[in-house]
Amino acid sequence: MRADAPGEAAPRGLSEAGREQLSRICRSHLERGYHSGAQLAVYRDGALALDLRLGAAAGTTARMLWFSATKPVTAVAALMLVERGRLALDQPLADLWPEFGRGGKEACTLRHVLTHRGGFPALGPDFDWDLVDDWEYCAAETAAIPAAWPPGQATGYPPVTFGFALGELIRRVDGRMPRDFLREEIFQPLAMEASLGVDEDGLASVVRPEALSEITWQDPQGTEARTSSVVRRFRLPGTLRAQIPAANGTGTAEALARFYAMLERGGALAGVRLLAEETVREATRVQHRTPLDRTTGLPGSYGWGPVVGGAFAPFDRAGVFGHPGQQCAIAYADPSLGLAVAYVTSGLHHPLVVQTRIEEVAEAAIEACR
Repeated sequence: MRADAPGEAAPRGLSEAGREQLSRICRSHLERGYHSGAQLAVYRDGALALDLRLGAAAGTTARMLWFSATKPVTAVAALMLVERGRLALDQPLADLWPEFGRGGKEACTLRHVLTHRGGFPALGPDFDWDLVDDWEYCAAETAAIPAAWPPGQATGYPPVTFGFALGELIRRVDGRMPRDFLREEIFQPLAMEASLGVDEDGLASVVRPEALSEITWQDPQGTEARTSSVVRRFRLPGTLRAQIPAANGTGTAEALARFYAMLERGGALAGVRLLAEETVREATRVQHRTPLDRTTGLPGSYGWGPVVGGAFAPFDRAGVFGHPGQQCAIAYADPSLGLAVAYVTSGLHHPLVVQTRIEEVAEAAIEACR
């Protein structure tokens, strides 16, 4: 493998035995019924070291739903506008979006949103998912949410509203819709096979998610059928076509790993710089910790968009940052090893199965660096 620049060390890659072990693990997940299709991609030192596509996700045309692993991509888009002087971390959103200030949210800042302290974690009960591909409707519904607590005074992970809020800020200060901004400023410059939602022609390429367990951390008996509800919603053409900047990034695992390789390299990859190194350092260190996230019921540790730190793999290693996606995806970087990893599956599964998948891949990726 060649070095990226004169005088720069060549990428270290993965050991052959390590690559084979990663492949065996992912194939065993398929055999164990943990999913019916998956893609695993690993970059090391900014170079692609493994691109595995299995089952229903095999081939060059298959595209995966990233679910909440989309969030750091949208966060980077907002931070790009901060660097350009178009947004400020501590400026209230209502200064740019007056309607958002209703319901006690007038003090909510971009920093609050990026660290999940904005106070508006959930869409209203009357939100019409049949209109999710209507951006003006989604932005208006987000603006109308009453604050569940004063911004900055508690933490509640926002599954969807995070992206609608950041996306509308992008639209208001830049003029482009969020899907266009992400395409023109992130996906195309980094040569990522990805999009925010898909057009009509792209629907057939999306590997549809499947509910393999109804159990979630919030519903340990599985009586509420939350997993099936998510799957039904995200199999609908309208949801797949929509712009949901927190939840429907769509592309290959290789594209998502490439995004993390850019962050692991300090904001630049293959001659393309998206963020300054200092911004990346700040975004990917712990900016806020909470012993109780009101949405998940679990402790939380967040940077400006990514999850940073935690008790479970891969976040139990110092310096690791990334984001999971709805019981089926994980993407992260481990700068100590030069690693960027994305493992995206079709199967929304029992939390313990999800963690097993992640731990086995994360451990094998570390071993492959030896």
